[in-house]
Amino acid sequence: MIKILVKFIGRPYNATNKRHVWIYFDSHDEVTLRDLLNKIEVEIGVRFDVGKEGIIALINGRNAHYMGGLNANLKDLDEVIIASVAGGG
Repeated sequence: MIKILVKFIGRPYNATNKRHVWIYFDSHDEVTLRDLLNKIEVEIGVRFDVGKEGIIALINGRNAHYMGGLNANLKDLDEVIIASVAGGG
């Protein structure tokens, strides 16, 4: 079993009303960020378009964009943060 800790910050927190959730995968096969986002949509009912709409994902503190984007591999006990990008000027 693979379990991933997912934390929500900013707009994703507002959309889910959850600070964090554990997402479980029954298989020991490869799990990608895309798989995780699909499972979040099924279990929580909220879809996140990472890389669009000002939403980013961090995998163990690293921007998923630089780790393969939606194809980034996840492993047991990884921490994924889904956050909104804030900017100012």
